[in-house]
Amino acid sequence: MWRKSKDNYNYKSGKTLSLLQKIVVLITLVVCIALLPTSLFTTQKVARVIYDRVSINAVSINNILCNSPEIRESLEKQNKRPEDSVDSFMAAFVNDVDHSDEAGVAIYDKNRHLRVLYNPGKLPDFEHSARNLVDKYEGRNNISYKENYSIPNKAIGFVKDDNKKTIGYVVTGYSDEIVNNSTIDAVLFLLSMTLLGLIVGIWGAIYLAQRIKRVLFGYEPEEIARMLQERDVILNSVREGIININSNGCITLVNSEAQLLLKQAGIEGVNELFGKSAKDVLKRVPLDDIIKEGKTLVDASVKMGNTVFIITAVPLLEDKNIIGAVITFRKKSVVEEMANQLTGFKNYATALRAQTHEFMNKMHVIMGLIDMKAYDELKNFTQEIAYNRQSEVSYVVTRLKDITLSGFILGKISRSRELDIDFSLTEESELHSELDVPSVHDIVLIAGNIIENAFDALKNFDGERIVNLSILDFDREIVIVVEDSGPGMSDEVREHIFQRGFSSKCESGHGFGLYLVKQSINNLNGTITVESAPGEGTTFTVRLPTRKEGD
Repeated sequence: MWRKSKDNYNYKSGKTLSLLQKIVVLITLVVCIALLPTSLFTTQKVARVIYDRVSINAVSINNILCNSPEIRESLEKQNKRPEDSVDSFMAAFVNDVDHSDEAGVAIYDKNRHLRVLYNPGKLPDFEHSARNLVDKYEGRNNISYKENYSIPNKAIGFVKDDNKKTIGYVVTGYSDEIVNNSTIDAVLFLLSMTLLGLIVGIWGAIYLAQRIKRVLFGYEPEEIARMLQERDVILNSVREGIININSNGCITLVNSEAQLLLKQAGIEGVNELFGKSAKDVLKRVPLDDIIKEGKTLVDASVKMGNTVFIITAVPLLEDKNIIGAVITFRKKSVVEEMANQLTGFKNYATALRAQTHEFMNKMHVIMGLIDMKAYDELKNFTQEIAYNRQSEVSYVVTRLKDITLSGFILGKISRSRELDIDFSLTEESELHSELDVPSVHDIVLIAGNIIENAFDALKNFDGERIVNLSILDFDREIVIVVEDSGPGMSDEVREHIFQRGFSSKCESGHGFGLYLVKQSINNLNGTITVESAPGEGTTFTVRLPTRKEGD
């Protein structure tokens, strides 16, 4: 119902982001705000962990070598009498302890002579830095773990004999490049994970936005807001009450006309209908049949409060599932008044068309006589027309005071001539008073429909084709009698002629005239009777109470 062309809206003017763009930007910002600080913090932690790990490894290797009996015994021998074979032994032992190519180890005797230089990773300037570290701690017998741990990328240990005297030094170290490379690798990994998280977040934002757009039928929030405003204007501008209910039977929408109509019907709490059960308000509407069974109610007369309404109720379907119903209603009296007006206009138009058609036929005769220069015949013909027309007009006008009603009857007389039906206003007919109720329009509506019904009955009738109209004005009552010499009606047909849509003819568009006549008479507190039998014609008698001007 509300799916309009998107060309009607111009919200994407470049100044406003679309819903997709807004969601993508928002989620991207959220992901960045969440991941970037976390990544930076983690990077710092990782760098510290790598540094700690390197320092711990250096201290651990250093402790292993310093506490090794093999190294202690070898240094005791070298301190007494150096031998190359002993140095080779210590180098082989170091190689067995440290299998990596990342660490470097330097062993010095008590005189600070270099005995072993193990540097498979070719650490730059390792020998020099190791010598400086030994010189720095010369004369000391020990170093605390914390102090040793704080030496950048290196550790120093003291090899002691059984008397706790220093007999040598062991320096273990890692290059700054190893630490830096490990840190860079960890940071790159974290950044790649952050980027992956950002990509996943953007993809999720796009997917979420597309899902939302599908739910919103492809509209932007601004477009939906605009359509809701339009919907409210449309709902409140129509002259019918509109109520929407959900599948649970609760009212979810009420327009202003519905509130006004229900208030006029004497129903209380019309300003608080939202969320209430529709059964409490629309008590005589078969809501269960509509919501549960999907039935449709069309133009049903239902009384709510003290007023009768014409109600139409249609179930709302989504994927063949009933999700609610829309109920529209209007006062029955208003609908009938509109129908009566339309029917009255039809009668006026029919009468006018008949007179026009009759006038054109006579004009054709006059033109023909002029062309033939039959002036004597033309004179006699026009005099006859004028006399007959003047006689008809005088006959009707002297009996019916109202000029509109007289014109209507003269139109019916002209139409009867077209149909080859003898139609006349009886001599006893009279209407000399100015009426307030019923109005001339009411009389035209009632008499016009009954007369047309009589004409229809006589169109294809082979017998005598006569219709008589009587309009009698009594003190407090007007009586309208329409008699025809047609085929008549059976009792079964006569019982149903005032029902809406009933017609003895098989043509579409019939079955409403006499229904409207009956409704109008009931509204005027009048009565109508029908006398008919097969082969004996039909007589309609209408009695309408009057209220004259000044009463």
